[in-house]
Amino acid sequence: TTFRLDLPHDLLARGVHNAFHASLIRPHVPNEDKRFPGRQLGQLPGFKDAPDEWFVTEITNHYGKGRDLLFEVTWNTGQTTWERIREVKHLSALEAYLQAMGVENTRDLP
Repeated sequence: TTFRLDLPHDLLARGVHNAFHASLIRPHVPNEDKRFPGRQLGQLPGFKDAPDEWFVTEITNHYGKGRDLLFEVTWNTGQTTWERIREVKHLSALEAYLQAMGVENTRDLP
């Protein structure tokens, strides 16, 4: 059985589809801010009061090889995420990371 949900515009704009299989739906439990600080929608990338412009300040780590290569990216908001090579290959932060690692190409990363 599939259910269609009325999702917030923010989620629809990010490409989240509104149809979910029944096995994926769970009851909503509101966040307890005192126990779990930092989970307000405004602190999550792309939601509500988040900054209009996000940019990468540095790449700090990597994992994997080839097409499965992931980079740990630090954003101007302080958030850290793991991004695929295709998402960071055009960034100057990648060039700086490769230089710091002493290699010229991502294929040469240890």
